[in-house]
Amino acid sequence: MSVRVLRSVVLLPLVLSGLPVLASPTIQPGGWKVKTVVTARETPASPPRTVSEMSTQVCFTPAFLARDPYLTPGIDRDKMEKQGARCSISDATRGEASASWKMNCTMADGNSVEMQINNTVAPRRLRSEIQQLVHKGGQDVQIRLTMDSVYAGACTKDMLQL
Repeated sequence: MSVRVLRSVVLLPLVLSGLPVLASPTIQPGGWKVKTVVTARETPASPPRTVSEMSTQVCFTPAFLARDPYLTPGIDRDKMEKQGARCSISDATRGEASASWKMNCTMADGNSVEMQINNTVAPRRLRSEIQQLVHKGGQDVQIRLTMDSVYAGACTKDMLQL
């Protein structure tokens, strides 16, 4: 093996190791169908009841997805704090295609909520589950919100742009 070829074999991995890793996006940009189901129970012994079910279509833009919204714990806190809440995040764990964390918030009106958020993503699937314990006026209510999303193709004009 010539010195020139040997130098190329040795130097190429070193040069490549200095470049940032360009991975394909975890979630496919484009149109998505999102089904949201909210259930609630007033006591741990009572059966959960469906409060609402809704389906919608949204457009996940590359710029929105670049913020890594489904695997970054601070996204939800930012929304709550914009409404006057004080929140803390704990027990954050993250894998390549999943994330979970706890978030406790005291709302501007003095009520509070404890949340456990679990998200799993794939290029064409997204599942988000949020378990909440809402403390309001001396009463506790358990709320479960699930969002199951599937890739639907290209964005259309009628989709909410995120």
